[in-house]
Amino acid sequence: MTTLGNRIILLAAFLGAAITSGWLAYSHFSSAPIRCTGDVEWTIGKNRFVGTVSWRMQHREGTAVINGKLFGHVVSEVNRTIYFHYSDHQNARVLNNDRIVKTFADSADEADINATLPGFYRTPGRDLSLMIDEYRGAWLFAASNVPSLYCRKNAP
Repeated sequence: MTTLGNRIILLAAFLGAAITSGWLAYSHFSSAPIRCTGDVEWTIGKNRFVGTVSWRMQHREGTAVINGKLFGHVVSEVNRTIYFHYSDHQNARVLNNDRIVKTFADSADEADINATLPGFYRTPGRDLSLMIDEYRGAWLFAASNVPSLYCRKNAP
């Protein structure tokens, strides 16, 4: 009877160790969820955009919500959600824009949008390559090794 009891205890310990190590491996190798908000200001030519970008990324899918004021031919509001999927390539994430949903508050002129916002935020099917690293309790977004956004973490 003690041999059977020892085998059951050994089997239970082995299963517990296997489940724990599997969970640790999954949590270590899966990409960390990103939920953050950052302030942006883009000036291209005579046009300028001032606003916020909120990012949510997990399990190779994500959204970016961009809202603010666009100072072009006229002052207008930008308020849109960009849905995308992404893949990891070494230490970079390549985002591919699936669709853009404009809210009723988005009154921006298309000529001003095209002249000011990067293509990823205005045209479906566009790619954006970013390096995203944790830095001092926030996320640091960089394109071509140049930091472009300090994104404060949001609560999950």
